Amino acid sequence: MVNLDIQTMIFMTSLDAMLQVSMLIFLCFLVNQYRGIKTYTFGKIFTISSYFITFSKVFPVSATLITAGLFLLMGSCITCIAIAQFTDQKIKFHYFLIFNLLFICIQSYFVIFQDIFLFKTITQSVFQIAIFALSIYYLRSHSHKSFVGSARFMVSIMAGLILSLIARIIILIQNPPENLYVPTEINSASLLIIFVFTFLMTAGFIMMVCQRLYHDLHQAANTDVLTHLLNRRAMMHKLQKEINHFYRSDRPFAIILIDVDFFKRVNDVYGHDGGDTVLIHLAQILQTKMRHIDSASRWGGEEFLILLPDTTLYKAQEIAERLRSYIEVNPTQSNIQITISLGIAVIRQHGNSLESLITAADHALYEAKRTGRNRVVVAQS
Repeated sequence: MVNLDIQTMIFMTSLDAMLQVSMLIFLCFLVNQYRGIKTYTFGKIFTISSYFITFSKVFPVSATLITAGLFLLMGSCITCIAIAQFTDQKIKFHYFLIFNLLFICIQSYFVIFQDIFLFKTITQSVFQIAIFALSIYYLRSHSHKSFVGSARFMVSIMAGLILSLIARIIILIQNPPENLYVPTEINSASLLIIFVFTFLMTAGFIMMVCQRLYHDLHQAANTDVLTHLLNRRAMMHKLQKEINHFYRSDRPFAIILIDVDFFKRVNDVYGHDGGDTVLIHLAQILQTKMRHIDSASRWGGEEFLILLPDTTLYKAQEIAERLRSYIEVNPTQSNIQITISLGIAVIRQHGNSLESLITAADHALYEAKRTGRNRVVVAQS
């Protein structure tokens, strides 16, 4: 391996710094609705500053080792906090403060009383391993499903860093260098590994942000703002997929069209806030009382549509009646009592196309409202 001189190290550090910080600053301006992005940027600035302090020889050797080591550890701690913030997990900041103070005490002891470069380097590596392990814990324990792939990528990068640090400790114990500035193969290799892995870590974090942003935008485009159910556009897409699946596998499915009875009266008596409360209440009931294979959507105004895959007419009637009776006896938290009317249509029995099926369910709903409301009506064959 070719050993790198100090000038080359500084150049590589500067290049790495400009690339990472510029990408993160751009990301801060582009996406500012998530916690952790600005924190991660500050962490990388601390990490990069430690490189400059280490290889520029601005301070005396003893002060450089303590200062650079502290900046590097603080950078790792801040990026760990950023990962916890981004994944919406609880953080105990005083633990990180104690961790850094402990590091300062140990490093100061080895610099002032036991001037042994090997012990200083091993201490630095052990503390870094602990922080990377904690970051891996945060990445593996979060509940978000939108950026699982990029989180796994970051876990693999950090695991690689931990293995590299362990290997470095073993090599240093076997062949301890006199100081950090000697351009040995181990120092050159360590620097190259740090450059590559820290750049990949930043790339992984940016990937996590982009994946989460894409997921949230997709959710916003397909979710009703008030009820958090699927909107009409998303449900039409699901219905079309179900129709296509029916033609391939002949698997039956049903739809239920729901309308809140006398909803205009609710708005007149309780105002639009009361009307919104009713819609949210109904949506929550649909979400909790449906089967896991079913999908509910706000079809428009006070109308809702439920898709029941792999469901016969008898089963659809049973589900609809259970919903109707439950809503009848469970008012909203503000004690607004409502009832609903429901129209059922089943593929093949009431139509072979999406349009004919929805029309059949709509006619059944109209019949339920015409004949007294608060009832379930099946479409005519």
